[in-house]
Amino acid sequence: MKNKKDKKSEHTPEEVELVVTQEDYEAGLKRGWTDDEMLKPGRYKVKRGGFLTRHPELKLEEKKRA
Repeated sequence: MKNKKDKKSEHTPEEVELVVTQEDYEAGLKRGWTDDEMLKPGRYKVKRGGFLTRHPELKLEEKKRA
């Protein structure tokens, strides 16, 4: 149930920056993850929502339903 004091969710930015610290990396290794399953320590900039821009033919508005 929504509380009146809850803030409205903000629009998510198109570009997101992920920060992986050395401590995060070492904690993943302790959990049994391999280096191939994790990002190396550092900063990573990624774009959100790129799938539909690469595949515009899959947009729901343009498809006709039976």
